[in-house]
Amino acid sequence: MNTYLIVSETIYNIEEKLKELKNGIDNIITFNMDENTIDEILEEASYFSMFDDKKCVVVKNAKIFGSSKSSDTNKAKEDINKLLKYLDEENKNTKLIFIYNGKADSKKKIYNLLKNNGNVFSFPSMTKTDMKNELNKIVTSNGYKIDDTSLWYIINNTLGNFDLAINEIKKIMIYYSNPTTIKYEDVVGLTSKTLEDNNFKLIDSIISRNLEDSLKLLNEAKILKVEPNVILSLLYREFRLMLSVLLYEKNKYSHDEVLSNLRLQEWQYSKVKNNLRIYNEREIKEEIVKLSDIDYKLKSGLVNRDTVLISYIMDLC
Repeated sequence: MNTYLIVSETIYNIEEKLKELKNGIDNIITFNMDENTIDEILEEASYFSMFDDKKCVVVKNAKIFGSSKSSDTNKAKEDINKLLKYLDEENKNTKLIFIYNGKADSKKKIYNLLKNNGNVFSFPSMTKTDMKNELNKIVTSNGYKIDDTSLWYIINNTLGNFDLAINEIKKIMIYYSNPTTIKYEDVVGLTSKTLEDNNFKLIDSIISRNLEDSLKLLNEAKILKVEPNVILSLLYREFRLMLSVLLYEKNKYSHDEVLSNLRLQEWQYSKVKNNLRIYNEREIKEEIVKLSDIDYKLKSGLVNRDTVLISYIMDLC
């Protein structure tokens, strides 16, 4: 069998296994099941080259293997049946690799078919001790040395998220540029601060209409497993605050009265005033209505939770 499934809650594990499976194949074609249909994927996988070339078809966001409600719809079941049919006559020259960042449903026929053929690579959740040991391996394999105190600081400061911890390790090694002993004080100085800080940076980037930073920080939030409704709530709160300041000042309230009534610090007020240079009253009200509508649709299952924020950001920025 030439069809594979990589399942992990950690992107690092996925990337490492994918690198191994793609090794030796130059023709790599990537699909995303949030954007492409199973028909498009299987058509490409089934295509035979006149020169009998080997190729690798990588399929990201393969939620049909997941255990959530979105993987148990009629469409998902139809997609699985189409894939099962393909496996009966799969293309020997195509290595078809499905990727699922989450927990797979081990009861599904398709999962067990691949597993029985040794083609499922599933990684268990990591404990913090596992993370520390793995991070230490990565550091030492690059010629660096780091103490346990520094490793625990990185793990705790990234809320036990292995992908973010690795990003911090890479950033620290780039800072040193050559293999050496990593100092604890440098770790503290270079490591990004907390989930809350990342969320506020994301909100600031979106409101200031900085598309590049917004998408980058949104991806980090996704890695951190921040729920879309949390970000929507923070955005809604910020726009409501902007509208409140605007209306207070429009009604001739003094600077001190605005700060007192809204319980704002001076730095918060300054930030709101900067944002008010970007938006007028009508635009702020439109964003508040938009965010309320998105929140309702999200809670009602009427929009895709994985793409709803990207769509909002692209529209605003």
